[in-house]
Amino acid sequence: MDEHQQRDVAAKKILTAMQEAIDEGASAEVVKLVTLSAAVTNFVNDYGEDATAGILETLPEKVRNGAFSQRSAEGDGGADTGGADDA
Repeated sequence: MDEHQQRDVAAKKILTAMQEAIDEGASAEVVKLVTLSAAVTNFVNDYGEDATAGILETLPEKVRNGAFSQRSAEGDGGADTGGADDA
């Protein structure tokens, strides 16, 4: 499976889990915040605090440039994770 397919599978699984939490009564806002927190925690655990901070520093520009918007998410499930290699 190529990276594009892996990102698509992962995004679909995560979005499904998020929707299930909402369906069970968690607010969408809480689910989104917990998902983001879990992702950051995993980055810190895998790459350390300094590397994670470097990755996060790149996010405002990516957000402003549309990397996470629906129009760029078509075909990849919006799975632009801004991985450690992008830091």
